[in-house]
Amino acid sequence: EVLELAFSVLYESDEYLNFIAPDKHEYCVWTDGLNALLGKEMTSDYTKSDMDTLLSMEMKLRLLDLENIQIPEAPPPIPKEPSNYDFVYDCN
Repeated sequence: EVLELAFSVLYESDEYLNFIAPDKHEYCVWTDGLNALLGKEMTSDYTKSDMDTLLSMEMKLRLLDLENIQIPEAPPPIPKEPSNYDFVYDCN
């Protein structure tokens, strides 16, 4: 429903801008972004999912460190380009 995708930005004392996001994801991006800029909590399910992913990755990295697996400080070098691209399919 449109009401679930609507939000307003209040500025000055009695001025405001009204917005209607095209979908739920866009609504969450905008409202979470505005909340972050205002120093408030980002509450959408999308943000919670992203935070869970980041925390899971951090936990895995810490476990690797406990097993004395060295994590490089810099990414590996980029290999040279191949001499030809005959292995690429022509989809035309």
